[in-house]
Amino acid sequence: MGIQITPVLCGMIQENAYIVAAPGRGDCVVVDPGDEYPKLKRAVGNRRVGAILLTHGHFDHIRAAGEMAADFGAPVYAAAGDMEMLNDANLNGYAGLMGVTEMDGPEIAAEPFGERLAVCGLDFAIIPTPGHSKGSVCLYLEDEGALFSGDTLFCCGYGRLDLHGGSPADMARSLKALFALPGGVRVYPGHGGATTIGEERARYSL
Repeated sequence: MGIQITPVLCGMIQENAYIVAAPGRGDCVVVDPGDEYPKLKRAVGNRRVGAILLTHGHFDHIRAAGEMAADFGAPVYAAAGDMEMLNDANLNGYAGLMGVTEMDGPEIAAEPFGERLAVCGLDFAIIPTPGHSKGSVCLYLEDEGALFSGDTLFCCGYGRLDLHGGSPADMARSLKALFALPGGVRVYPGHGGATTIGEERARYSL
């Protein structure tokens, strides 16, 4: 029996959060808790949240992180390059969409990712993939052949490059690095349906 990956569609931008659990355990990891905390909390159920992992700092992927961390006593991890965005409504896009000047809810206090993170029986390799933002990362469970790609790679596309920290050149390099992974790796993106590295690699000439 493999790991359990439960997608939870969140908020007005329809972001994918993921609840990831190793077999036979009562805890889980939450990837990119978006803008719908009650729905996420119901999906977690009676499990313990061992960690909250952020692929990048845009508001639609982080809005529930502070509340979830406070509720469950779970640490939050993000890349150093996106730390400045987590509580800044202008940098993370919340101000522009909602017409506000500040984030509401508990402040997000995050720890920086290293190269790997072992938590809740899961061993994540942290792959830096700047392009959509300076600190975008993908979270790779090599043994399970699963990649949580945030807004770096979608089915038939990739994230916007015109937001804070975006870079077309960085995105091209990041996609090239991801396409070096085995073709059968299952990709769980920040928006839209799942895909594979092989399917997406075939769409590009990098």
